[in-house]
Amino acid sequence: MKKAAAGLFAVLATVTLAGTASAQVCAGYPSSDRGFYFGGRADFPENGDSFGVEADYNASGPLGVYGGLNVLSGEGDDEDEESFNEYFAGVAFETPSLGLMIGPRVSACPVVEGRLLSIDGLGDFVQIPIGLGIGADLGIPVGPSVSGYVQPQLVISRFNPEDDAFDSDSETNFGIKAGAMVGFSLLTIGGEVRHVFQEDADPQFGIRVGIRL
Repeated sequence: MKKAAAGLFAVLATVTLAGTASAQVCAGYPSSDRGFYFGGRADFPENGDSFGVEADYNASGPLGVYGGLNVLSGEGDDEDEESFNEYFAGVAFETPSLGLMIGPRVSACPVVEGRLLSIDGLGDFVQIPIGLGIGADLGIPVGPSVSGYVQPQLVISRFNPEDDAFDSDSETNFGIKAGAMVGFSLLTIGGEVRHVFQEDADPQFGIRVGIRL
């Protein structure tokens, strides 16, 4: 079910690229020029759950910054089960000339993100996705706005163990992030799928709800 839903949103995101760009949607956020986005999200990693908050600011000009916090826990009914905090932040730089090469008013931007998950007793897991975001808005004249984005990525991962007896481990893989958003005035509802192409890794599907100001 999760994989089917993730595939649906990925297809929808690809279809929307035929439309026109709105705000800096290439970064995965619907905030307009000098606008903010604040929202919550629920992700469903393999054998676990993740709930978090996120925010984005689209500065006047090409720069956009975002960040947030996810609280990860394993699946189960144990109320004493330990949870872990994952912090993430990113920056996007919109490139209008690149967007025009793809299509009329298409939003395109290089995106660099950092993610940190620290687990007491084990160590820190750092992930740096570097990608090219492409997004567009369908430009529907009436009703809700519909937009989508896709970001092919190069993902650098590194594990730093807490115990000095073990060595750090790094690897680099290809990844992809794609999603779709439906806007009702200030309210935005969307879905997102993230996947790193490494052994035994499954796509991760998420649901997002927020407001844009």
